[in-house]
Amino acid sequence: MEDTKNRTIADTFNAKLKTPWVWLIILITLGLTALFYFSQKPGVIVYSRYIKSLSDYQLMDMELMRSMNAVRCGYAGDSMKVLSQSMSLRELAVSFAREMDEFSSRGVVAPPPYSVHEFERRVLSKVAGVRRYLSVRQAWFGTYDKVYADVAFLPDNVSYPLLVTLDSARFGFPVTFPQGLDVPDSLALRVKALLDENVEHALAWNRLDNHETVLAGEDLIQYFQQESMNEITLKAKIPLVFYFLTLILLLSTFFFIFRSKN
Repeated sequence: MEDTKNRTIADTFNAKLKTPWVWLIILITLGLTALFYFSQKPGVIVYSRYIKSLSDYQLMDMELMRSMNAVRCGYAGDSMKVLSQSMSLRELAVSFAREMDEFSSRGVVAPPPYSVHEFERRVLSKVAGVRRYLSVRQAWFGTYDKVYADVAFLPDNVSYPLLVTLDSARFGFPVTFPQGLDVPDSLALRVKALLDENVEHALAWNRLDNHETVLAGEDLIQYFQQESMNEITLKAKIPLVFYFLTLILLLSTFFFIFRSKN
């Protein structure tokens, strides 16, 4: 008796599964589950976090260049601040690149690998350039002070144009040795060598202060902003689809019950 009852239930269940309405209800239920799962994905929050990180990077880059400008003019005696700021930039860029690589390996939407690696390359190149510039500029000022003191002992008609030139060099301007001045050969060679080295520093400064890393970061920010807007637009449509599928599920259930009774 029990076997007959179980067999009857199994036959009834199999018969119902062959009904198209049952499969429609199952598919709609799966669709609602998928919609609920997708709506819970924190895509916008993740994008906002990276937008904030890249915006923080831009502010850090500006602060670093302010500190470097003080170093360039000889006003900053503490190099540890510059080194700390450059290290923070390096850590942020490396960490960001590793996270984007992990996203790509997991199939998560991420910026193109080229743009991420280009951003990392530019930041690391800038940090290395900052450290080199800091070292050579501080050594340059050690020589500058000695040359400046020796020039100050020359007659006024000779020392004044030289001191003006040295002051311009101190602020990083690429200047050359004035012509027609009666300067002792040994001192003239020292001044010319100092000015030539300053011209090299000016070229190095232009390579550092070119906003390349800021622009690379801006491209990534625009990417995340666009993805965030797309996510918001898509998720705004989820409630409409959810209500539509719920209505179809309700009607299908009632129709299935009605057909079963008949």
